[in-house]
Amino acid sequence: MPTAAIDLAALRHNLTRLRQVLRPGTAVMAMVKADAYGHGAGPVALALMHCGVTWFGVATPAEALALRAAGVSADILVLMPVYRDVAALLEQEIALTITDDLSLTALREQRRPGQRARVHLEVDTGMGRLGLPPEGAERLAEQLARTSEVTLEGLFTHFACADEADRSFTERQMARFQQTLSELKRRGITVPLTHAANSAGLLYPEAHFDLVRPGIALYGYHPSPVTKPLLPDLKPVMTLSAPVVFVKRVKAGQSVSYGAEWRAPSDTTIATVRLGYADGYPRALGNRAQVRLHGALCPVVGRVCMDQLMVDVGALEVNIGDHVTLFGPEGPTAEELAQLAGTISYELLTRIGERVERSYVE
Repeated sequence: MPTAAIDLAALRHNLTRLRQVLRPGTAVMAMVKADAYGHGAGPVALALMHCGVTWFGVATPAEALALRAAGVSADILVLMPVYRDVAALLEQEIALTITDDLSLTALREQRRPGQRARVHLEVDTGMGRLGLPPEGAERLAEQLARTSEVTLEGLFTHFACADEADRSFTERQMARFQQTLSELKRRGITVPLTHAANSAGLLYPEAHFDLVRPGIALYGYHPSPVTKPLLPDLKPVMTLSAPVVFVKRVKAGQSVSYGAEWRAPSDTTIATVRLGYADGYPRALGNRAQVRLHGALCPVVGRVCMDQLMVDVGALEVNIGDHVTLFGPEGPTAEELAQLAGTISYELLTRIGERVERSYVE
């Protein structure tokens, strides 16, 4: 069956490299949302926890509860507002994000008697997605500071343009966040944890604060070329492979796949591979991408189907059950395929579906 092999040694290497560029005293909140970017949140979080990671970030309540069920005892923050399952999250000592008055109201209404809540307040400094602008966040921070059953544990923001060469927008966001911190301090409000930097935000040492929130860099890829000089030797963690399930000879001029778009320029051998767009391999890669078979690169020909894709293996000897590599550290990489498909490595990795077995190797 199709397999995503997760190299835990590469994961640990990437964590080490990230830690080496951090400001002293800054810790890592590892982003394991979206099933650890397709890598398997439970096993990835456990591996990172054994390397001393004490915080994990997820997007949804279900993701947080799944980590606890997998045995992750470290701190967990749900990064989106929570309007249901509040009591279940507090029971598992999971920290919540407060983005506005509605999310605070949901917390107050759903909290069981005696439950204490740890919350992180999100400040919208320019992302325009979640959180209140600085003046609203300052007002809400005062409310939280006066609420006995709630501990304001953290304050954070999210950068919109940290992966771009032009630093001006990120610097303006930083200034707004720093002003908010200064205003809270002036009002006598103490926030134990502050955080702002995603993977690209590591370029800004002044944004390292108490925590950083790397995601894609942990899994071996860069947000953009801008970050490559900072972390030049990241190792891709996932290798996606799938078996050959059918082999046939085709004559020159014979078509392959839907639409008969591709026709063999000469007599050749076609291998059908058990992986398609239902498994997360982009349909746009038909007639564009290559796979690796027995060390050689072979083109994907014809349209990618829901459950299969076809490869022109030429004169290579191939048998049913042989595995082809769709992407991995030896190439093609997920980043290269994403560029061919007009998307980003984040999307390609997170699209790898449930029919693909995850295996974990050291």
